[in-house]
Amino acid sequence: MAGKIIVIGGGIAGISAKLRNRKSKLMDENPFMIMAPRIIDTLRGKSVDFPRIKRNLDYTGKATGIDLEEKTVNINGKNIAYEKLVIATGHSQKYDFINGSKYIHGFSGLEDALYLRNQLVNRKKIVIIGGGYLGVEVAGAMQNASITILEAGNRILAGLPLKFSDYATQLLEKNGVNIELGNPVDEVKKDCVVSGTKKFNSDITLFAGGFTGNLPEMKQELKTKNSRIVVNSFLQSVDYPDVYAAGDSMLVDNGGFIPMSAIIARSSGITAMENAMGGTKPFVPNNFANIIRVGDQYFGTIGNIFVHGSIAHIIKEAAVALSINHAREV
Repeated sequence: MAGKIIVIGGGIAGISAKLRNRKSKLMDENPFMIMAPRIIDTLRGKSVDFPRIKRNLDYTGKATGIDLEEKTVNINGKNIAYEKLVIATGHSQKYDFINGSKYIHGFSGLEDALYLRNQLVNRKKIVIIGGGYLGVEVAGAMQNASITILEAGNRILAGLPLKFSDYATQLLEKNGVNIELGNPVDEVKKDCVVSGTKKFNSDITLFAGGFTGNLPEMKQELKTKNSRIVVNSFLQSVDYPDVYAAGDSMLVDNGGFIPMSAIIARSSGITAMENAMGGTKPFVPNNFANIIRVGDQYFGTIGNIFVHGSIAHIIKEAAVALSINHAREV
C-alpha cells in the first residue's frame, strides 16, 4: 500500500479515484463539479446551477508549482508532500493555429454556454467549426438560429460508426442545420469563415474541437503530447513512476485512439488509483455505451446494439445520475 496519494482534479476521473481510496486527498480550484452533459441544458435555457454539482474537497485551490523531484504540490501558497500523484485535470481547447482565431469563440465550459445563449438573442448566424461529438450536440441545442457545421472530413462524427453519422445528419438537417463536408477552415473573419473559394457568413464562429489536456504547472518536464501525460498501460507516467494520469489528462503510449467519455474517465480514475496503491492492473478501455443528443432526440449504442428515442434517453440520464451520485459521495 502506498503512502499519501494526492488527486488533482475533481471531475469524474478524479472523483472515481478518490472513491476508490478515501484516504487519498482530492484537490480542485472549483468547489463545484460541472456536469458536461448538462451544459447543453443551460445553453437551451435552464438555470446556470443545473450543471453544478457540489462535492467535498480536501483542498480547494489551484495546484501550482508541482515539484516532481521533491514530490510536492503547491496549493494556496503551501507545499503539500505526496508519495503518489494522480492527475485528472480535464481538458481545454486550442485553436490559436487557425488564421483569424481572435474571431473564434470556444465551447468548453459553462461560461461558454452562457455567453452563447445570451448572444443568440440578437446574433442569429452561427458557424460551428468541427462536426464531432461537441459540434453535433451544440448545433442540435440551438433554436431560432441559422446554423452551419463546417467539417473538414467526409462525414460528421467521423470517429464513430457510420450509423451515428447518418442518424445525426438526418436529425440535424430536419432541424434546419446546414452541414458542409470537406470544408477545412482557411481563415476566420469578423463576419464570415473562409474555406477555399467559399465564404460562410457568421455572426458567431464557434470552435467545437481541438481538445487538449489541461495540465497544472510543473517545475520539471515530463513526456506529454497535446498537453496529455504519456502513460504506460498502468496509467503511470513513462518518466516519473510516482505520477499517474486519468481521463483527459492521459495518453496511453502505443494505446491507439481512446474516445473520451464518462465511462472511460471513471474506469481510468479507478485504475490509476488502484495502481497508485500498489496494483499492477492494465487499463482496458471499454466504452460499452455511447449516447449522443441532438436537441430532444437521443441515440447511440449500448454494447453492439443501436438504440434511439426513450431507451437512449434513459441510458444517458442514468449515466448522468451515476456521476452525480458519485460526486455527492465524496
